[in-house]
Amino acid sequence: MKVYHALTILTGMLFIAACSSFSVDSDYTPETDFDSFKTYNWYSTSLRDPASLEILGGDIFDKRVRHNIDTTLQAKGFVFKPEGDVDFRVNYDVLTEDRQDIRTYNTYGGVAPGWGYSGAYGYGGMGMGMGSSSTQVVNYKQGQLIIDIVLPENDVLVWRGTAEGRIPKNESPEKREKGTRELITKILSNFPPQKK
Repeated sequence: MKVYHALTILTGMLFIAACSSFSVDSDYTPETDFDSFKTYNWYSTSLRDPASLEILGGDIFDKRVRHNIDTTLQAKGFVFKPEGDVDFRVNYDVLTEDRQDIRTYNTYGGVAPGWGYSGAYGYGGMGMGMGSSSTQVVNYKQGQLIIDIVLPENDVLVWRGTAEGRIPKNESPEKREKGTRELITKILSNFPPQKK
């Protein structure tokens, strides 16, 4: 199995909207000469998880992500070449996973523990009423957007950027577009990597 194929198949989870709710990370191979990268095209074989892609909007989502990746890369000076030799290829993947947020809260009947009858707070007293707890369960989808940069001659993965977070519900197409654009810009802000 080629290196790129092995690294693209992940366990995990994706998104769409407020960038602040997503954690962003990237990794790369230090020996790669990213300064020589000028031209690119899209990786020919899609390895995206079809179920996750469908959850996020299918073809609509695919076109939105591709457009924003192209726009961001070209704003950085990279030139898209649909044919012929290029310096790198780009691909993306999306993964979703069902999650639960379970929180338990203490609730009290009457006066809460620690409060005296006079209303003054104290550490040793027990107020009136019986203590109990309430559990709240929130179901949501966690997601991950992955952007890969691959060498065309051998399909070796040389850079990967990821964003992971909770997928918002019931957003308008305008908000989805804005969120996608901001998230992709944030992921690709670390490409090409600035070596220290």
